[in-house]
Amino acid sequence: MNVTIKREQANSAIQIARYGVIILSLVCMSSRLAQADDATDDICKTAGQGIRLHIDGTYGGYPFSVLREAVLGGVACPSGALQVQAFETIAAPPPHMRINVKRPLGQGRQGTISAMLYAQGRFVIGERMSLSSFSRTQSPSSVKADINLVTTNLWNDLAARVTHNKPIIPQ
Repeated sequence: MNVTIKREQANSAIQIARYGVIILSLVCMSSRLAQADDATDDICKTAGQGIRLHIDGTYGGYPFSVLREAVLGGVACPSGALQVQAFETIAAPPPHMRINVKRPLGQGRQGTISAMLYAQGRFVIGERMSLSSFSRTQSPSSVKADINLVTTNLWNDLAARVTHNKPIIPQ
């Protein structure tokens, strides 16, 4: 009899642990999804309905909010006639851009920036470059020029597809 009670208690403890892990997982996932929604910004509203921007990355131990402000301050929007023409072909529904900045801790350490554009559920184009030597040694605000360069290159490469009669969204 005593053994049966201990088995029932053990089974109950196992079930409580299982359900506890499931509930904890759901709570953690829902809070991460809410953070992801908060991390998107609408940019380039003068071009179509604009672009949904997602910012990821780290910048040498600085708070993410500082990096986010630097990225928002440096993003280039489509501006030339060919850039706008290329953008208009993918503007509905609004495309998504993901910018990722990685700068390890420590002065002078190499870092990277990547910008990827997605439209209509598909990858359109991406650019990647190393951080400039200035950005590798300064605060996150110094990365604005690098962000501007990588996004300008992205729009120029997208416009080149119009010039060469290539599809804007690769097949």
